[in-house]
Amino acid sequence: MLNGVVRFFIATALTATLLLSSMLAGCLEGNLENDFVYVDEPVYESTNATIVEVWEDGEVVETTYPVLTFDFNNLSAPSPFVFYTVRGTHVDETVDATLTGTVEVEFKHHGLHTLEVMADYEDTPEEGEDESRHLNEVVVRIEKRIEWRESSTNDPLPMTLDTRHEVGEEPASVIVIESTVHNPELINNIGGGQEVEVSWALIDGTQEACQSQPGKVDEGGSAVWKTVHFNTAEVHELRVNYEEGQDTIDVDHVVSIEYEHLESKPASW
Repeated sequence: MLNGVVRFFIATALTATLLLSSMLAGCLEGNLENDFVYVDEPVYESTNATIVEVWEDGEVVETTYPVLTFDFNNLSAPSPFVFYTVRGTHVDETVDATLTGTVEVEFKHHGLHTLEVMADYEDTPEEGEDESRHLNEVVVRIEKRIEWRESSTNDPLPMTLDTRHEVGEEPASVIVIESTVHNPELINNIGGGQEVEVSWALIDGTQEACQSQPGKVDEGGSAVWKTVHFNTAEVHELRVNYEEGQDTIDVDHVVSIEYEHLESKPASW
């Protein structure tokens, strides 16, 4: 009986020792593996933006190109990083990884950009190569907004709308137009002017009006035409025709070239 009890305690002690050894081995192996863990992609908080182009009296006066930031600081590799790169059809930015962990990319073309996002690092000697790379593909959606203003005219200029995509294979999904005609008071706070009749037209490549709208603008008032158009594969003209009246008018157009939301989801910490 005593021998049986002894054997039971010995067996129990051996089992506990083996379990403890296994647990410790697992912890040690985990720490070793963590030295070679890779973070799959850099951080980019946004994958869409808008180019803004401002026109006054028929001339471009300002263009704002959006900048998106790709943050590589959270990536790890078995040896130091040497370069970070973001590259596409109209984009090619590379930075020295020893100086900065971020790449800022300016976008000057609207459309769906497919970008290669790369982090190059020195290989360990046993791998026998000079350089290795993390490689990701990111799709960025860049849209465009055109703001047009023409002042004190009774013969408004036509606005050319080239909505053809500048990058990628997907055309823009829609053109969104909001056009406003103002008829300022002839004399501030006194009036003395008249009603003005105008008409809007969106002209296609055959010089036909694919959309149109008449409007009347009281003195001191405004009239607005809002519309959407789905043929984005050709050049159009947006025209305001001065039909009748004597007062000069101001014309404001805001045109947005928009794309289907096919961009990659933002990646955060």
